[in-house]
Amino acid sequence: MKLLKKKFKISKNINRVGIRLIDNPVKPTISSNIASEGIIKGSIQVPGDGNPIVLASEHPTIGGYPKIATVVISDLFKLVQLEEGSELSFEAVEVDVAEKLYFDFLEVIYSIQNEIIYL
Repeated sequence: MKLLKKKFKISKNINRVGIRLIDNPVKPTISSNIASEGIIKGSIQVPGDGNPIVLASEHPTIGGYPKIATVVISDLFKLVQLEEGSELSFEAVEVDVAEKLYFDFLEVIYSIQNEIIYL
């Protein structure tokens, strides 16, 4: 999968809806316009120009571009803090690893939340 083989760069098109990636176009094997379907935060969509978009906090609820992967939520919070021009790459993980990362992330969030409550 080309998504995993090269580095991407974060473009200047960054906002709370999504993060456009450049310097490594991924051309879908099917049409870039598909029937709209539900999408989630962290989904990676590929529009017609091949430059992937990682959906962020204020993403739409449906989308019509092919989805090729989803960023693990704990990593998404790191990704959205990167600046324009930052380079990144993707790594495939098994579902059980992604779930463990998610629950570890929740533990950190709950720990911070408890510290704030008891200040």
